[in-house]
Amino acid sequence: MAFQIGENELVDRIERRIAELTSFPVENGEGLQVLNYGIGEEYKPHFDFFPPNMVDAKKGGQRVGTFLIYLNDVPEGGETVFPKVGLSIVPRKGAAIYFHYANGNGQLDHLSVHSSVPVTAGDKWVATKWIRESNIYHQ
Repeated sequence: MAFQIGENELVDRIERRIAELTSFPVENGEGLQVLNYGIGEEYKPHFDFFPPNMVDAKKGGQRVGTFLIYLNDVPEGGETVFPKVGLSIVPRKGAAIYFHYANGNGQLDHLSVHSSVPVTAGDKWVATKWIRESNIYHQ
């Protein structure tokens, strides 16, 4: 499920809180997305930033950070894993992670590669907010 920025009161409140926590204005964020993973579902290792040749300055430029909110406890599996830094986060309701993967010079951090391991019991619900380097409405 993908929401438009400020689509409703709850989404607006969440986005304003993320902006406060990350110091990036709401306008630098893509719309909040809610994802559900069932038994056996996973997300293979990937980067959230765009390949440099795919960056569009008119659409906010490069992605620079990800804010991920865990919406439920997952009985087994579903961890978010950063293999190059040896970090694994167990999804717990109400917890969130934020990772920034580009600096002010546009240099990308390849240590930010991450995945979601398969859910082995229950399901997993997350809300994801991708943050761009500038206003996504910039024309």
